[in-house]
Amino acid sequence: MKNFDYVTLNNLQLDNEAINKLTTIYQLRGETSSYQIDYHEELEKLIAVAKIQSTDSSNRIEGIYTSDVRLNKIMNNKVEPHNRNEQEIAGYRDVLSLIHENYNYMPISKNTILAMHNILFKYTGDNWGGKFKDINNKIIAKYADGHEEVRFNPPDAYLVPELITNLTDKYNEAVQKHAISPLVLSAALVFDFVSIHPFRDGNGRMSRLLMLLTMYQLGFEVGKYISLEKIIEDSKSNYYEVLAASSVNWSSNNNTYLPFVNYYLGIVVRAYKELIERMGLIHSQQKELSVEDIVLKTLRQQLKPLSRAELVELIPRYSQVSIQRALHKLKNENKIQMIGGGRSTKYIVK
Repeated sequence: MKNFDYVTLNNLQLDNEAINKLTTIYQLRGETSSYQIDYHEELEKLIAVAKIQSTDSSNRIEGIYTSDVRLNKIMNNKVEPHNRNEQEIAGYRDVLSLIHENYNYMPISKNTILAMHNILFKYTGDNWGGKFKDINNKIIAKYADGHEEVRFNPPDAYLVPELITNLTDKYNEAVQKHAISPLVLSAALVFDFVSIHPFRDGNGRMSRLLMLLTMYQLGFEVGKYISLEKIIEDSKSNYYEVLAASSVNWSSNNNTYLPFVNYYLGIVVRAYKELIERMGLIHSQQKELSVEDIVLKTLRQQLKPLSRAELVELIPRYSQVSIQRALHKLKNENKIQMIGGGRSTKYIVK
């Protein structure tokens, strides 16, 4: 039976990279501590954007997606899901909202994990939603070019209930003891959960939801405003590499958590930096500037083409409709030009 050592995490020694990232995270968290007072209205808009991005990205990592129009309607509960992909997207939306609103009442336990999984698949009609796997499975990495590779053979199905109970118990005990950085414990929990692979389907999405939930509970709320899932999607190849590196000798309790911990901490650092960057843009936007002026200013500051969705993220003061109108006006005035088309359309200053 796999044993979880959350006293030492298999004698984990953090390297300079991990220590520097932890130091940076605490510094950045301090810098953002007053944002809820100073930027309340803007943060509310960022929350809405982050929920859409998180739901979209976490599902896209697994090859599950729909159109932007349908995604926005599903996120706003304006339509019923009409196929399997949309049913799973709607389920993720509901678990995400549950975490945002009730994280303090969701202990890290077997029952919480089962309840989250049940909600994740409540629209699909599958009879295994909210139940641990009853057949053995494999962890498969899916790459951008479409090919798949078996990354790891997880424990047999009959071992899962006891493993999840042991894992959550050891995690909770370690958090209470304060002997190891809580973010490192969160990373270890997420990694071990993925390695157990306790469900027939939804293991990757559940791991990302557990990342958000544990970070909330530990006092790191950046995932409320910046999509952690989108950052993971943007670094998906690295994500699979560190999972593989930390999986070596996992079953014999001799694996090293360090590759995954470093990756995980890097995601958190990037999220805080993105939050500070967006708030800096908001602060620099003068009240007297028109939405067209702000769009132009943002495009110049970023020094790269931006999509409409990226502009909405960076300018939370204005709605998507307002920014779309500004882009149309600026294009007609020959001040900006479009690059690409469809979902990949971006804009740049002429």
